[in-house]
Amino acid sequence: MPDIVEIIKEQHRQVDELLTRAEQGDADSAALMQEVARLLLPHSEAEESFVYPAIRDLAERQGDEIKDGVAEHHQVEEMLQNLLRGSADDPGYDGTVAAIAGELRHHVQEEEEELLPILTERLGEAERAEMGRRFIEATTGSWPSPSGEDHATTRKELYDKAREQEIPGRSRMNKQELADAVGES
Repeated sequence: MPDIVEIIKEQHRQVDELLTRAEQGDADSAALMQEVARLLLPHSEAEESFVYPAIRDLAERQGDEIKDGVAEHHQVEEMLQNLLRGSADDPGYDGTVAAIAGELRHHVQEEEEELLPILTERLGEAERAEMGRRFIEATTGSWPSPSGEDHATTRKELYDKAREQEIPGRSRMNKQELADAVGES
């Protein structure tokens, strides 16, 4: 199993590819941004749930950088939600896509240069592989699983229901927690 650092970097590349296509107008920008939102939410949740705490435990001096990373996750999530409420024909849509892409690229650069190397330097190969396994498990609700099976619709539906019910903390919940919160467990 690949280690956590490689998994996170690969997911970053997948999102960047979607953002690039949306910026270039290669396809339906709204559909691409829906896909970005679908992929990013569980990715951010998993990072905040156990990756960032592990980094904080390994390198206390990174506490402020971790707080900034969490704030950036939430800022991008809010921007995406506002964008997706509108239409690709709305004034400023392309500018908002560019702003989201810029914010995400900045966040990824900081994360890959300052935070992820801590895991590589201070965790053993087995620990990184176990964290990678947990990360894949936490994100398979959105990312294609190794078997190619995709459960994204179910998780997205649960998240949408939680948003409709105004359940607090829903952006940090995994699929099972969302199911419990909306009463579908």
